[in-house]
Amino acid sequence: MTIKSVSFREAFNAESTDEYPVALAEITPAGASEPVRICSEPVQRLSSDPLRYGVVHNGEEYEWVIMSVGLPDDQQGKPPSTTLIFENVVEDMAATVRGVTPGTQADVVLKVVLSSAPDEIEERYVMKATSASYNAMQVSLDISREPIESEPWPAFRMTKDRFPGLFR
Repeated sequence: MTIKSVSFREAFNAESTDEYPVALAEITPAGASEPVRICSEPVQRLSSDPLRYGVVHNGEEYEWVIMSVGLPDDQQGKPPSTTLIFENVVEDMAATVRGVTPGTQADVVLKVVLSSAPDEIEERYVMKATSASYNAMQVSLDISREPIESEPWPAFRMTKDRFPGLFR
């Protein structure tokens, strides 16, 4: 269970408020050194020339794109998953997801913060992009956590070097 701050719960449940939740996404395609940082709300002006809006979270700029995101679901027998859908208005946004193929996945960190306190993370999900699609209008990215059943058990191979007591 994720414990959220009182301010976050009040903003989430209020009929009218100046505070609102902001989704931050860091998408790191395979082989890239720097992630693409985008956010769901234009909290502040990042630059005047060119005109860009977004949010500064822990010293990193997240550029605002028109984005819809649902929090990952929690269904029995399936890993949490969700879909990020954002408008294809940022220059070369499709290039970010073009490399997401079944054999090549991108790392995605999804965070939810409050607009008045962007450095305080309310929720955080570390996931992998499993599939992507794009057209001239929008980019869609399906993200999921790896199933826990795919974790090897035991974590190490039972070799003489690691487990000498088994081979006496």
